[in-house]
Amino acid sequence: MSKIVSVTRILNEDDIVEAFIRHHAAHVDHMLFLDNGSSDRTLEILREMQAEGFPLKVSQNPSVSFDEIGANTWSYQVASQILGADWVVFLDADEFIATPNSAPLVTLLPPDAPAITAKLVNYGQTREDNTDEPVVPWRMRWRDTAETHVEKLMLRGGLPNIVVEAGNHGAYSGGKKLAATLHPDITLAHYPRRNGWQIVQKMIAGRLKALAGGRAGAAHAQHYLSPFETLRDKPWEVLLNEDFFAREFERSQAVEEPLAYLGGPLSYWQPSDPAMKAASTFLHFAERLAVQHGRLIDEAPQARTLVDGWNAKRIFLF
Repeated sequence: MSKIVSVTRILNEDDIVEAFIRHHAAHVDHMLFLDNGSSDRTLEILREMQAEGFPLKVSQNPSVSFDEIGANTWSYQVASQILGADWVVFLDADEFIATPNSAPLVTLLPPDAPAITAKLVNYGQTREDNTDEPVVPWRMRWRDTAETHVEKLMLRGGLPNIVVEAGNHGAYSGGKKLAATLHPDITLAHYPRRNGWQIVQKMIAGRLKALAGGRAGAAHAQHYLSPFETLRDKPWEVLLNEDFFAREFERSQAVEEPLAYLGGPLSYWQPSDPAMKAASTFLHFAERLAVQHGRLIDEAPQARTLVDGWNAKRIFLF
């Protein structure tokens, strides 16, 4: 039987990672996490889950700049070459595999295709959510009826010269795009926004992380641009908008179709104030960003020369 390994880049997901692991234990044989410098309880929960016996491995790359292609490609190589995966499934921590009648994923994978994709379906925050329920798929039961037109990759292990795209939407082998067929029976339930403060922090940090990667980084993650600019230029439109924090969409835009969650209740989740968590995680990220900038100046003479040049500029504005 095929060995399936999931690979997940993760950052400050302590509200959902335990449910993610418990659910996917029914679908995959091993889980590889690449932490991008979490400052909440994400790593603590991952350690607890590993101690409980869940088959997972955790690495860390705390860089604050954007190198998603490099991280995705490295994760594929580890899953394939070190963990011996027959299939590598790319999942974000807010994406949950859904199959007909909760059939094990391994029973649906094709015998010969090098790659397949699964359609993403979005679940959103509504006013009817039970905010006391910590298991995200039990709390967020309403699916957005709008098509996402987004597909995520599942890739056979052992393929040569693989480069995985940013966003895990596709891959190249030897410079040629791999053909990947959309699987009709596998979807990914997506929970990108669990509360308003969480998405505010995510949009700010996501945009800054893209910018910190230079021209190549800024060209990616364009979905962060518009919300970031609104928060930067007209913050009152978001931060003083009670409706924004109460819901993502109305029930008229959605259908009640909860995921068949396979994981059971949580053991390590702890309640927290969303606004305080958003402030703390953002300040941790901003501090890391400033520290990395300072190290570039200290360790790279060209960077010191460049920054000194910026600091020396004096421009008459009017």
